[in-house]
Amino acid sequence: MTKQLAILALALGSGSAALADITKPPDIGLWWHPVGANGSYVYADSFIADEDCTISDLGTWLDDQGSGGSSVRFEVWGDNGGPDPFNVISSTGSVSPQVGAGLAYNQYSASAGNLVNGTKYWFAITGVGEAGPGGWYTGGHTQNSVYNDNGTFWFSNDPSGISFDGQNLTPEVAFSVICRVPAPGSAALLGLGGLVAARRRRA
Repeated sequence: MTKQLAILALALGSGSAALADITKPPDIGLWWHPVGANGSYVYADSFIADEDCTISDLGTWLDDQGSGGSSVRFEVWGDNGGPDPFNVISSTGSVSPQVGAGLAYNQYSASAGNLVNGTKYWFAITGVGEAGPGGWYTGGHTQNSVYNDNGTFWFSNDPSGISFDGQNLTPEVAFSVICRVPAPGSAALLGLGGLVAARRRRA
């Protein structure tokens, strides 16, 4: 039985989740999109998940341009013919990005929302309900064919962040969604662990 447990432990260790990411880098650097508690309230950029995974971190590139910045939230929203603020898949909660660093990448741990392969989602930077002296300028990403949604960028000047008055605009917002992808056979191995435990109880 000890040998069986050793084999199981080795198998479970080899079946741990791998990291994957969906990233649209700032290939045109700083862009004009100002977002925060004192500017446009939400920027949202669409993407399509290319595998089943669980979100662990969210990040984006921001520059405060000397304004000091405000606190913001990075979130992933569902799609309802556009970004759906009523369907928050994952959120970092309120965060305070780096100030005075120029265009800098900021990444934070996020709630573990699940993405489904082939499904459309929206990465959102939101200042709704946040506070601070100024806003943020986002990193810009050119629209291209690398992603099968071909890049859709919406923004909201509504303080509630519900009504989107800018749609299908480019350049896109640069962002990164970091996911954990279960290794093949993980579920089966966990089932094997239960079987070994059951046999041990009967022994």
